[in-house]
Amino acid sequence: MRAADIVDRATTRMTRLVEDLLATARRAAPALADADMDVGVVAAEACDEFTTLAAERALEITRRLPTGLIAIGDPDALRRAVGNLLSNAVRLAPPGSSVAVAAGRRQGWLWIAVRDAGPGLAEDDQPRVFDRFWRAPAHTTPSSRDRHTGLGLAIVRQIVESHGGQVRLFSKLGSGSTFVLWLPARGANPTHAPDDNPLEPAAQPLAETPRRGRDARAPLRPGGPGGRTRRG
Repeated sequence: MRAADIVDRATTRMTRLVEDLLATARRAAPALADADMDVGVVAAEACDEFTTLAAERALEITRRLPTGLIAIGDPDALRRAVGNLLSNAVRLAPPGSSVAVAAGRRQGWLWIAVRDAGPGLAEDDQPRVFDRFWRAPAHTTPSSRDRHTGLGLAIVRQIVESHGGQVRLFSKLGSGSTFVLWLPARGANPTHAPDDNPLEPAAQPLAETPRRGRDARAPLRPGGPGGRTRRG
């Protein structure tokens, strides 16, 4: 049984690596035919893919995802970017905590934010977190659960920037992380995305989607104490 488990984990890691490398190659190639996409709907679809895994780990995904947030782009690629953030968040968040996903609009920009209650990132590590194959130092992430390729966040940045967008990270060691994807709204031509965190209390209120369940549409709030594993 142990040998079978080792083979299964190795196969999973190799599959993830191949998928990540293919995603990187696709976004480096000439742009696909882009279309109108509702970023709130795309983010909700990404959440749906992680609902079961979150429940298995005693986590709750909370959503504030209004519709009508239209950008021009590749919805499959954006879904992958949000999914990569959710993969990290669900992997890192401690049992009993929540992962918050929200979207909104500000001054020609649309945004999607994913917040977790995981171990957070040291200030010195934050400039490198989007580098290919980068992983958090072992002394800050001692657990080896669900080892990843180190390409996930690099792909997130590549996808967002290929849409003319920008990525922001807000994190503190021991206090979780918030990743914000800023995308130009359809018909807008903004230049520099806002530097603040739209999930902070000073940000404008968000419309709440009506459906509830284990994957709840509850008020966004921080989760529980920090977890311990690798991000990437």
